[in-house]
Amino acid sequence: MLRVRPRLTLVAGLLAALIVLSPLGREPTSDTYPLSTYPMFAADRGASHRIATAVELTGDGEVRRLSPELIAGTDEVVLAGVTVARAVRGGEADELCAEIAARLGAGRRVEVRTETVDVVALVADGAPASAVETHAACDG
Repeated sequence: MLRVRPRLTLVAGLLAALIVLSPLGREPTSDTYPLSTYPMFAADRGASHRIATAVELTGDGEVRRLSPELIAGTDEVVLAGVTVARAVRGGEADELCAEIAARLGAGRRVEVRTETVDVVALVADGAPASAVETHAACDG
C-alpha cells in the first residue's frame, strides 16, 4: 500500500498539470476558461470603420464633435454610439436629432450621421471621414 500512494499522487499531479496546460493546445482564437486570448482585442479589425454619431455644423461648415453627454445624456462613449445606431436602425434619427438640438440650444445645427473613418487617423490627427451618410438634420 505504501507504493500505491506515491504513484497515485504522481499520476494525480501529472493529470492536474495536463488539465492546466490543455488550453495551450487549442486554437489561439478560442476564447474560453481558464485561458483567454482576448481575441476581441488581439485580432486585426482594420482601420476603416462605419460609426454612427451626431455632430454640430457651424455657420461656416465646420464639423464639431459632440460629447456623449450631448448625444445621449451619458458620459459613456460606447453607449452614445449605440444610442445613435439604434435610432438610425429604428427610423428614429429625426427624433434623436431634435433631442440633441434641444440640448445644444437655439441657433445650432445638428446632423445624425454614419461616417466611414480611419479610426487611427481620426484620433491621432482629427482626419475627416472618407464618407458621410446623413440620416437626419435639424436646428435647435
